[in-house]
Amino acid sequence: MKTERELILKHALVNAVEHNGKADTKAVLGKVIAEDPSVKSRIKEIIDEIKEAVKKVNSLSVEQQNKELNKMKVKIEKKGRKEEKYELPELPNAKLGKVITAFPPEPSKFPHLGHAKAALINFLYAKKYKGKFVLRFEDSNPAVAKKEYYQAILNGMKWLEIKWNKIDFLSNHLPEYYKTVDLLINGGEAYVCLCKQEEIKRKRAATEECEHRNYSKEKNLELWKKMLKQFKEGQATVRLKIDMTHLNALMRDPSIVRIIEASHPRTKNKYRVWPMYDFGTAMLDIWEKVTHRIRSKEFEMRKELQQYIQKLLGYSSPYITEIGRFNIRGVPSSGRIIREMIKNKELMGWDDPRLTTLIALKRRGFTPEGIKNFLISTGVTKTEALLNWEPLEAENRKIVDPIANRYFIVLNPKKISIEDAPKLKIVTAPLHPEFPKRGKRKIAVDVKNVYIESDDLKNFGGKEVRLMDLFNVRLDEKAVFTTKQMKIEMQKIQWVSELHTKIKIIMPDGSIASGIAEPSIKNVKVGEIVQFIRTGFAKLDKGEKGNLVFYFSHK
Repeated sequence: MKTERELILKHALVNAVEHNGKADTKAVLGKVIAEDPSVKSRIKEIIDEIKEAVKKVNSLSVEQQNKELNKMKVKIEKKGRKEEKYELPELPNAKLGKVITAFPPEPSKFPHLGHAKAALINFLYAKKYKGKFVLRFEDSNPAVAKKEYYQAILNGMKWLEIKWNKIDFLSNHLPEYYKTVDLLINGGEAYVCLCKQEEIKRKRAATEECEHRNYSKEKNLELWKKMLKQFKEGQATVRLKIDMTHLNALMRDPSIVRIIEASHPRTKNKYRVWPMYDFGTAMLDIWEKVTHRIRSKEFEMRKELQQYIQKLLGYSSPYITEIGRFNIRGVPSSGRIIREMIKNKELMGWDDPRLTTLIALKRRGFTPEGIKNFLISTGVTKTEALLNWEPLEAENRKIVDPIANRYFIVLNPKKISIEDAPKLKIVTAPLHPEFPKRGKRKIAVDVKNVYIESDDLKNFGGKEVRLMDLFNVRLDEKAVFTTKQMKIEMQKIQWVSELHTKIKIIMPDGSIASGIAEPSIKNVKVGEIVQFIRTGFAKLDKGEKGNLVFYFSHK
């Protein structure tokens, strides 16, 4: 028969192990009552004891929590990591084998989490209906498109295992766009406007028609030819003739092509007139035979114009629905802002740990599976959200916790010596406490030169603590050995001996933390994710000539 204290401790440990090392007082209370209903009448008496047990258990590492459960001969049934079973809502008019979706990034920056969600949802819908998924580069602005951005998008999609059936480029379709403009001008549906952009903007706001709106078809065709060969950037645009009093300002004679005098990464200087966004994407949806599009809510107001263009040219429109944008609090996502910050050296690059670009997340140790599980968990709704890092970190933690080997590091070392300690030169500790077959690591011991965290000496000085996988001491700058027997009540702290390896860690805020690690850290390979006990997960980024540089992932 377990005592009441043992019962409380058991449920505190179980709850902690099931929730990434952190037990919850209310949850533990519920489990205790469920096993022993007699305590329900004495809740006020036992709640303090539960709080104390939770506090002690939460001070342990997950490894130590598991060890304590093993000692109590308590086994937690492995539920196994369930693959996300989130069901995508059904698409209207979706027929098996006939659905074609698309993800159309502009190659003007490195892809981030927002891009990843749009790509993933469209890919999963194509997969759900056994259809096709098109990866389309809407590279209609040669002033911002760069080869490195094309490649970054391709690399990001491959890393997330998002597979496309077709890859397309807007820049492949310029002759088709030009023919369509000819058709629109000949039909009296479009005209060449010679107004400056500021004047166009002013007149649209005032619902005033442009003087060029009533030019003859012949005059417009003449001006159109000059656009293709003579006019300079900013001198002319082609605008649709719709309704300058329309309630939707986007429908007030929108521009559909403009001149950009810049070399294009793919076509060089072959073309100088490029489609505007709405014209460009509306026509590609038709030419690629796209049936369904799921895209960010920021494009919701543009749907009317794109469908108008498609109807005007005699085509039916694909089904389009929007999903709410989400941002991670405090993280810039605008390509213009990020480019400026990189230029001003406020960021280290597109892989700066403060960003949510895929290349930055990969470098920090986030996994494709963790990212996709997080993106799916945000749902397919129009609700916009400003999130913290925690939900993404929680999903990634589920993936990396079983694979990350454990190591001791000390970031703010304080040297202590230990009196009356057993004579030890080497101790062993498991690489991962839940997978003993993975092996052990060897840690050198020099009891006269042991390094611990400065805060641990400050917080636990004068108390008995456990030097993990070693022995217990009465902690002080001249600590005193007490026993080899570990006690559940005591604080466990990591340590590093005189024989150690220097490391650096790039932190999530871009700062650099220096520290020392146990010698076996040298066995870690570049790209490997590890867990620094009581510190968090990190990924080895560089390891030449003993110069170990890690990127911190998360707690």
